[in-house]
Formats: sequence, C-alpha cells, structure tokens
Amino acid sequence: MSKDLYGVLDIDKSASKEEIKKAYRKLAMKYHPDRNAGDKDAEAKFKEVNEAYSVLSDAGKRQQYDTYGSTGWAGNPFGGSGWFQGDDISDIFNSFFGGGFSWTSRWQRRETRGEDLEYDLKIDLKTSIYGGTESIEFNRRNACSGCDGIWGSGKQTCGTCWGQGQVTQTSQSPFGVIQQTRTCPDCEGSGESFKELCSECHGEKRVLKKETLDIDIPAGIDDGMVIKMTWEGNAGVWTSVPGDLYIRFYVQSEENWLTRDWADLHYDLELDLIEAVLWTKKEVNIPIIGKRSIAVEAGTQAESILKISGDGVKYIDRDAKGDLIIHLHIPIPKKLGKKERELYEELASEKKLNVNSKKWVFEKIFG
Repeated sequence: MSKDLYGVLDIDKSASKEEIKKAYRKLAMKYHPDRNAGDKDAEAKFKEVNEAYSVLSDAGKRQQYDTYGSTGWAGNPFGGSGWFQGDDISDIFNSFFGGGFSWTSRWQRRETRGEDLEYDLKIDLKTSIYGGTESIEFNRRNACSGCDGIWGSGKQTCGTCWGQGQVTQTSQSPFGVIQQTRTCPDCEGSGESFKELCSECHGEKRVLKKETLDIDIPAGIDDGMVIKMTWEGNAGVWTSVPGDLYIRFYVQSEENWLTRDWADLHYDLELDLIEAVLWTKKEVNIPIIGKRSIAVEAGTQAESILKISGDGVKYIDRDAKGDLIIHLHIPIPKKLGKKERELYEELASEKKLNVNSKKWVFEKIFG
C-alpha cells in the first residue's frame, strides 16, 4: 500500500478515532456515487476514501500501517485481498475443523445501552436522619432532538453495504475461500445513510445537556451509601435503553455536639455538680432532634451515659431505630461566689472536714 492514507482523509497522523470517523463521513458524502452519477473520478475517490477508512478506523490495521506502511503481508499471511485480525484467524480454523470452508457472522445494527453515570451528593446531618428531597444538576447525553438520534436528514440507502447492513469480505487461504460477513462500519448495521449530517449532534446521535433531577432521600441514609436511579444515565445508541445514574452520599456526621454513629445518635451534655449530686429531672434541647426529658439519679458520676432506646436514626433496611445516647460531663467549678463558698464550707464543717487548716488548698481549687 503506497498511498498516504492520512493524506487521503486529509487528517494528521495523530488524529483520534473520532476525528478519523468525522473526516471519513465528510468525504464519503462528498464523493458518494449517488451525488456524483457518472463521475469516474468521484467514484475512484470514494473507493479510495473507503479503503483508507477501513485501515485507519481499525486499531490493529492502523498500527500495522504506521509501522510498515502497508497492511498486506503482516495483516494477511495467507495472501489475498482481505484483511484478518488476530481473532479472525481463530475463526478461520474453527470453521475449517468444523467441516466448512466459509465463515459468516450475522450481525444486527449495533445497539448500545447508554453509559451509567455517577454523582456525589453531600447532605447535612438532619437530612440523613429524617430524609428529604435534594435537587441536583449533572451533564447527560440525550438522544439528539434534531435528528431523533439517527445522524441526519435526507435518508438514503447506505452506499457501502447497499442497504444490507452488512459487508462481506472474501479471501483466499490454504483451506479455500474464506468469506466473512460483518456489520457495515459506515451505517452501523442500519442499511441507511444521510445526505446531510445533523447540525446539532454532527452525526454523533447524542448531545450533552445539563439536567436537573430531584432526588428523594430516604431517612437513615448513611455516608458512603449508593442509590441507583434507573434509566437516568446517558441515552443509548440505536436503542431506547439508557444507562443508570448512581448517587453516592457523603453525610455530615456531627453538628453542635450531636454525632451520628450508624443508627445511634450521641450527645454530650454538661451537668451542674449539684444536679449530679441530687436527683433532678432535666429538659434538654438537643440540636436537630428537639427537646428531651431526662432523669438524673442522685450520685450520678462524671462520664456516665443515659440511653433512650429507639430514639436514634431509622435503619435504612428495616422499620426500627437506633438509640440516643447522652454522655454526661460534670465539670468542677473553677470559681465560687461568696455565698457558694459559705455553703461548701458549712457542708465541710458538718462532715468534719479540716477545711480551715487547708484553706489555701480550697482557694487554689475554687479561686
């Protein structure tokens, strides 16, 4: 193969697969026989463009061409005009040992399910406890409204497969004539082509758009959990089956001394020393979850805990809740007023504590 295939398609050697495809479509439409009836030069150019695309659109053939400047011997060691990839060779031998000298694969139009999408959603502690609704924005590929996802306008019979949706290659091998039938690379099995590419999607059949979606968040959702939104991913190609959207949650686990640990809620509460010594019933306004009434028994020690069963977070997988656990902290007062000191001294006297001889210690502790 002596022609510069990149020059035939008017592209750089570093061109991407999409750039090769776009250049081919442009030239194929320009030199198509239906547009140039009786023009031999256009017919020859159309054939040349197809040959260049058949090599450069295939990763294996393109690598062979870039390395050796040819796809003849290395690509087809048995000779002939066809090209066989590595998996084609195994197909030939399978056909031979199966008793036949021809191999045919009947392909249908390439229907591709839409790709799945992922979205990271951060929510606060209150939403994770009670659930709610969040509106998200994300980019999604939708079927092009300009061409209804079918490339363009001016539908006509594909000039490569002539409406069959398949192309057949024949090659001579040591075992006889090998015949391969594959999905047409130009119409992707539809058997149709278009005079004009869609001005919106440029033949890609899908367009990228920003979407807004309301997400219903269940009560109890926790950090790292994922919800699948069926059919909210990218639109499919040649099929109505889109992909899915996966929402991964990142949850704020602490707010104003209230902390979540799976289905349990933990709250740090400071008690006055007198409240800990004497029995008391205390009304506590806990952030997010509201007021709770707790009973503090006489003689409650520092770092004790109170547990209110079933007052935590709902389990995501069953109709039950965790617990509310209140951690009690009893700070020793650093300073005392005159009246408070007199009361403590009176109490010490009744207990026959030698506070007078240790007054400096008392003052050091209480100020």
